[in-house]
Amino acid sequence: MSAAGAGPVPGTEYFVSDWFTLDREHLEQFAWSTYLDPAHVDLTVSRNNPLGADLVDGFWQLSALLYFHFKYGVRGDDGEYGFNYGLDRVRFPAPLTLGRRIRVRAVVVDTAQRPDGVLVTTRNTMEIEGQERPCMVADLLLLRVSPDTDGESS
Repeated sequence: MSAAGAGPVPGTEYFVSDWFTLDREHLEQFAWSTYLDPAHVDLTVSRNNPLGADLVDGFWQLSALLYFHFKYGVRGDDGEYGFNYGLDRVRFPAPLTLGRRIRVRAVVVDTAQRPDGVLVTTRNTMEIEGQERPCMVADLLLLRVSPDTDGESS
């Protein structure tokens, strides 16, 4: 897809990922990398929550969109790249606990042609296997840029 191309079509499915299970090691690495560990903060409130210590933080869920979009996202022409342009409306309607299987269903909500590329908005619903309510719904904005543009906004 070039900057002049039509891009993804609103209302269409962008991708549905495979099922994924977060393991404790990666969750602990996320906590460490965000300074959410006993060396930096008091985690008493986290240990005492009614859902237990295996509750997966919403910010992990949000950051996992990077993984899902790199692995399953639709690619354009050779040389095209994307910039994380931001997020709109992020919600965590149900808790996610360690050991549950999740997947992301991404649907194109909007596209906007810009001088520097195409701004694509996807609604990303993180589903929990066997559960009706998702654990996260987030609108992700991605600026898709072809190699013949500089990626700077006008």
